[in-house]
Amino acid sequence: MLQVFTQAGKAALTIAAAIMLASTGHMLSAQAQQAGQGKTQAKQPDRAPVPVTPFGPRRKPPRTIPQQPQAAKLPKPEIISTHGAWRVVCEKLPVGKKDGKVVTQKVCYVSASATDPKRKNVFVIINILPVKDKKGKVKGHMVNLRAPLGVFLPTGIALEVDGKAVTRVPFSRCNQIFCESTGQARKETLAKLKKGKKAKFIMYAAPGVGLPVELDLKGFSAALKKVDSL
Repeated sequence: MLQVFTQAGKAALTIAAAIMLASTGHMLSAQAQQAGQGKTQAKQPDRAPVPVTPFGPRRKPPRTIPQQPQAAKLPKPEIISTHGAWRVVCEKLPVGKKDGKVVTQKVCYVSASATDPKRKNVFVIINILPVKDKKGKVKGHMVNLRAPLGVFLPTGIALEVDGKAVTRVPFSRCNQIFCESTGQARKETLAKLKKGKKAKFIMYAAPGVGLPVELDLKGFSAALKKVDSL
């Protein structure tokens, strides 16, 4: 079985992590908005403050419990072009701080998603980010695969192109809404995706119980070429 993911550089991982955090924030925000549609917030009854027992010298408990700070608003991604099921997306993402100010960087990547028509809760999302050197030349690509919570983690996620096995990659972590695998793609894998017609991503509910999701590769080559030129 071919191994197509290797360890990426620190700069590439920083940008890829920013994309993952930003898109996670977008998805969480969308879920919150959907949950709040058509509903009014019920007024909470007055309750006595919860007593706090501090360590060290005894102090009086605070009269009110401090509220948690709200999450920073994330900029909406911009869709540059669409190629079949594949989209070229650009975002301005925070990558650090300088002189107390947030430093942002424009990041562009290819994104696509698919859902099992019989099981709407089974999906796959793929994001491909070009990694460029200081002169703007593409030197590689980062790939981020996402699957629903509840998948069997030890077997990872398998990839087939036109019915032929290409690789199986491990999951790296899960958050509140999906599990993911992140790594650096080899040129051979991208070449197969460019030439192929159908990609099949296979997750597992249990050992031997596959959850395949198909994704049309029409437009993939054009989308990758577009994002590499930005």
